[in-house]
Amino acid sequence: MRAKAFIGLAVLVAAGAGAEENWTRWRGSDMSGIATNVNPPMTWSETDNVAWKVALPGHGSSTPVIWGDHLYVLTAVPVDGSTPPLPPHAREGGTDSQSRRGEMSSGVVEQEFKVLAIHRDDGRIVWERSAGKALPHEGKQQNNSYASSSASTDGEVLIAYFGSWGIYAYDLEGNLKWSKDLGDMYTRSGFGEGATPALHGDTVVVQWDHEKDSFIAALDKNTGEERWRKDRAEVTSWGTPLVVEHEGRFQVITTGTSNVTSYDLETGD
Repeated sequence: MRAKAFIGLAVLVAAGAGAEENWTRWRGSDMSGIATNVNPPMTWSETDNVAWKVALPGHGSSTPVIWGDHLYVLTAVPVDGSTPPLPPHAREGGTDSQSRRGEMSSGVVEQEFKVLAIHRDDGRIVWERSAGKALPHEGKQQNNSYASSSASTDGEVLIAYFGSWGIYAYDLEGNLKWSKDLGDMYTRSGFGEGATPALHGDTVVVQWDHEKDSFIAALDKNTGEERWRKDRAEVTSWGTPLVVEHEGRFQVITTGTSNVTSYDLETGD
């Protein structure tokens, strides 16, 4: 079990011109994965072109996001003394191959889900919040984590999404605005979770594709109230919704195992 995760953001911190730009979600503000007007270093090592590095508790494989002077990152911290659940093949719908591909029960312990704000100038932790503790109901692929979904922010709210362990909205000072439990996700072969919600305007869109009843839902970013929900004929996928505007209409584009599907952002049609 890994007790520490390390975050090194030297490229972003030392990028030079354009480094003041915000990086608001997974793959950046326009979901292209490209930071424009920057001049990052082309080489780095443990000492070269590293402005700072900081050790974080637990294990998270999400993308840090940036707004102003702060970085925001999610992590899951193992809690000692936990009793693991049954292995995947011992539960309904499981198979022996699931226990081999997903993490065995001995590797599943209670997790504490944390949200951290880090100052971009020197790496100091500005605030740290615990979103809760839970014993995961299933394992994960060994290279995955229980904090694989990336945070999102628009400068007003910070959306911290831990999948089966809840979605949380904070202000940028770390005050909890609301939280919501969307249920338990059961992933193919016990690989674990990893999709990230889309934040657009005052709407948060969650794509919930798994081995049981899949759906897509839109939540109010300020209250967590569910605006609409649509069933999806999909199994496990790890796609993040993409909101685009076409001919004056905002659409939510989703990918799944079977189809690429577009929904109306306002109605879910």
